[in-house]
Amino acid sequence: MGKIAIVCPTIRPESFKGFVKGWWDLIEQHEASLITVWDGDKPKVEVNGEEKGDVDSIMGDDNTLIFNRNDGVRNLGFAYIAKEMPEIETIITLDDDTMPIGDPIQDHLNALDQRVSTSWISTSSEYTRGFPYGTRTESEVVLSHGVWEGVKDYDAPTQLVNGNKDVTFYKGPIPKGVYYPMCGMNLAFKRKMLPYMYFAPMGYKVGIDRFADIWCGITSKRVIDDNDWAVVTGYAKVRHDRASNVYKNLQKEAEGIEMNEGFWKGEETAKYFKFYKSCRIGWEKFISDII
Repeated sequence: MGKIAIVCPTIRPESFKGFVKGWWDLIEQHEASLITVWDGDKPKVEVNGEEKGDVDSIMGDDNTLIFNRNDGVRNLGFAYIAKEMPEIETIITLDDDTMPIGDPIQDHLNALDQRVSTSWISTSSEYTRGFPYGTRTESEVVLSHGVWEGVKDYDAPTQLVNGNKDVTFYKGPIPKGVYYPMCGMNLAFKRKMLPYMYFAPMGYKVGIDRFADIWCGITSKRVIDDNDWAVVTGYAKVRHDRASNVYKNLQKEAEGIEMNEGFWKGEETAKYFKFYKSCRIGWEKFISDII
């Protein structure tokens, strides 16, 4: 799978210190590069603790594609990899409040090394009688969606109802034509996906938050389907221990919840989606011109 980069966005030095302590042995074991995106008024990138540039030096005239003070600021790390690290073939992005369960890096690599069926779905952990042989290796896996234990990733209304109610995760490929809620806290993808891995503009500049990864999941899945590639989920697991404030999340999600109900079906009448589309086009051009 080539060289590996771990992208972690953070604005919390103490939380990041714990992240490094928990992950460093695995990072060294896999000879991976740790790409830290320090959020703030002018986000910057560090590689293994060494500062490499800020949003202006990395993005140039395209610096408006990076939105700060939200989890989508990790886009700056993706851009740096595309621009300055041609040797990187696998990108893993993790939140700063996650810890490894086993070896999630290797689990992601194993998941990305598969070919799977996207036109049929298995009813068991093995291919059973009647599953067509011709579909079993039809699609190259280009994105591995990891899962987590600990604090669940509910939206605010569901969290108010469920609290931290436990869940059971599906493990396997996401069928072609089917969407899924992509969470950015534990995610891996191949370099060829960089032009399409653009976490949606969020935060105080646009008045919507907490849908950066979800909407990136929708738009990237369309590209993956169009190319007969595959997404798998559930192969790599981390522990997530930090719960965000449910009432603040209600405010952040208020406008986006209704928009999310229609976006996956192609409903893009809200003014925001015209802006989002222009940003995606700009991002794809920026990355494609580099790689």
